[in-house]
Amino acid sequence: MSLVETLMPYSVEGFLAPDELDRVVQLMDAYKASVKATRLQAGATGFSIHKSTNKSVEEVVAAFEPAGRLEVNWGDIPREAIDIVETAFFRRIEDIRRAYPSAYGPYGFTYVEYGPDQYFTAHVDGVSTTQVAGFGVTLTSDFEGGEFCVETCGSGRLWADGPGGKPMVAPGADSQSAWYRALPRTTWTTTCERGKAIFYGSGLTHSSKPVRSGVLRKLLAFISSDRG
Repeated sequence: MSLVETLMPYSVEGFLAPDELDRVVQLMDAYKASVKATRLQAGATGFSIHKSTNKSVEEVVAAFEPAGRLEVNWGDIPREAIDIVETAFFRRIEDIRRAYPSAYGPYGFTYVEYGPDQYFTAHVDGVSTTQVAGFGVTLTSDFEGGEFCVETCGSGRLWADGPGGKPMVAPGADSQSAWYRALPRTTWTTTCERGKAIFYGSGLTHSSKPVRSGVLRKLLAFISSDRG
């Protein structure tokens, strides 16, 4: 895996077909109807897709989803919904590998919904030995706003020396750090379209704009380069 891959934004239009999108939404609606609404709020099950070594789950959610969001983690997502996205991923694997040559497969699925005024704050996932990128597939079109953003930055302040001298993202690369907020960055914004998968390298800053109306529904996952 090269550092360049982890800094690459990308998209695959028509990643899921209309019938696949309809089925995933149907499966998620059935799951949501089967559990208490409070269980579906970010952090309610003691887990967040975002991580911090010195914050509680509640603090992490407040930092990354300050207006809240609905969230279903991979262990609760219906297996059929994951199978549909995995099948689409491998159906388009050669397209994906143009941007991420070391891509092997998806993992760590999360389903999210953002209602009016909800969004997530700017942060970098972080470069690891196996995580190449993340991606999100928009499932519906009955919303406005919620644009997805990536940010590029030429400053060396964003980087530190990792194990073996390999570059790693500097600790605290998120909107909670004063140094990170002050770092000059250029923002690139795209609309979230039904069926399109938007990819972002794990060394790339990403965020979203608030949803203005309706509900933005997505399935998220990471891409691994681990073939073992």
